[in-house]
Amino acid sequence: MTNDLKLKIYPAVIGILGLCLIASLFANVEIQVARNAPTDRRQPAKPDESPIASPVPAPTQVPTPVPTPIPSPIVSATPLSPDVLATAQGSLRVSNQTEYPLRVALLQPVPVESEPEAGAEAAEPSETDPIEPNQPVHWDFAPREGSNRGLILSLPNQTLQLQPGDVLVAFAQDGSRRYWGPYIVGQSPFPTWNAEAKEWQLTLQP
Repeated sequence: MTNDLKLKIYPAVIGILGLCLIASLFANVEIQVARNAPTDRRQPAKPDESPIASPVPAPTQVPTPVPTPIPSPIVSATPLSPDVLATAQGSLRVSNQTEYPLRVALLQPVPVESEPEAGAEAAEPSETDPIEPNQPVHWDFAPREGSNRGLILSLPNQTLQLQPGDVLVAFAQDGSRRYWGPYIVGQSPFPTWNAEAKEWQLTLQP
């Protein structure tokens, strides 16, 4: 082999060896990078085997409404003439035709009295005088008590005389806040005047 040929072959061999060395280095770098790369060890999410029920919202508490007073229906009646009202004074008959225990209250307002004449003597009170003015009294009725003919109301020590201008009202005693009235005697449709029996009649209906 001549020197010229050796001078041509040696650089070629050295170049090939250099390329192989560079390729080997790149291979080692890729392998090293592959080894140092983090591995994603996360497992794919598995669907739940059993479905989880969504929480059921708690039922909304509705406040209990407070019952409002319920007035009774008013039935029209023929008004009394002034002449009849002037003499319409008598007892009171009450009929409870409802299913409620009732309390009937009566208020007799203070009558407007004229000043006594000079020298006139004041009348002495008697057992038949009306109850003390502006002092309400009441009577309690069981459900449907006196529903057929009604009951005449009385006072312990005196006779009850109902007259125009007196006020009557009835309340249910079961907490329902139902009421009847108020009735102004001689002005409201009830109570009605029975001229033959000389009594006022109040019928409480559902």
